[in-house]
Formats: sequence, structure tokens, C-alpha cells
Amino acid sequence: MATIGRAVVRVPKSASKGEVVKIQMVITHPMETGLRKDKKTGQLIPAHYITKVEFLFNGKKVTTLHTGAGVSKNPYFAIKMKVTESGTLTIKYEDNKGGKWEKSAEINVS
Repeated sequence: MATIGRAVVRVPKSASKGEVVKIQMVITHPMETGLRKDKKTGQLIPAHYITKVEFLFNGKKVTTLHTGAGVSKNPYFAIKMKVTESGTLTIKYEDNKGGKWEKSAEINVS
């Protein structure tokens, strides 16, 4: 599936210095638990889920989320972050099968 790991990130294009902004992200991912069976074959579908989501701003870690198989398909993540300078938000995420992705967005602070 070529779309696994594709993400949509929503950040405010501009903010005031010291403002708390909301960062939202949806990742296209099957998030299989490993407990569900294929309806045609009766075989268990192997576990495949996001294990870690890391948010960085201008290279400094903001937070890291450790997730598991209990998160829904195409998960939505949101955090609030105080911004004091313009910069680049980078979100790195990976899954239990070794998939690694990265998404960036700019935030302008005035």
C-alpha cells in the first residue's frame, strides 16, 4: 500500500510571540492489532501499527508520543505548543515494521 505513512499536518500559518498554537496531524496507516482475521482466509492479519510520533520545533524536541496497537486506523494526533519564534515544525513517526516518515511545516511568529 503506497499511501501508508502519508500525513496531513495542520498548523497556523502565523502566530503571535508567546501564543499557544494547536498542531494537528492525520496519518494514513492501517493500524492492525494483529488480533483480527482475514475474512477470506481465516488467517490472522499481522500487527502493523505506529509506535512513535516525535514533534520537534527548530530541531528541539517538543514531545514524543509512544503509541500501540490500540490506536484507530488513520490516527489523528493533536498537541498544543507555545511558540516564541518563527521556525520549522518537524514530525517524525515510525511503525513496528520499520517504516519511518517525516513531515514538516513552517510557523511564522510576529
